[in-house]
Amino acid sequence: MKVLTAIAIAAALLASASVANAQNTTPTTKVTPSPSNINKSNRPTVPSGAEASSAVTGQHARLTGHGKFCRPMAANGPLSCHYASLSDCQKRNKLSSLHCVANPRSGT
Repeated sequence: MKVLTAIAIAAALLASASVANAQNTTPTTKVTPSPSNINKSNRPTVPSGAEASSAVTGQHARLTGHGKFCRPMAANGPLSCHYASLSDCQKRNKLSSLHCVANPRSGT
């Protein structure tokens, strides 16, 4: 009976050691980060949720043309500024879900 108890205790210790080891291993699959980790920076000098470097340094958006109004070519992408009026820009931009904007380089 004592031998059986000793074997059971040894088996329990071995099982708990393997479970503890499995909890400390790195994952082997490529798992997408949880929503709470999306904006965390992996660089120590950049805070979590930091703005794009172009916004921080005050650089202008990429754009082509010298018109007063621009249509975005893609979300957060370059602007096509070839339109003299907002209505002209909107007419040519009907198929896009992105909205025409005033040329960021033109004066107010």
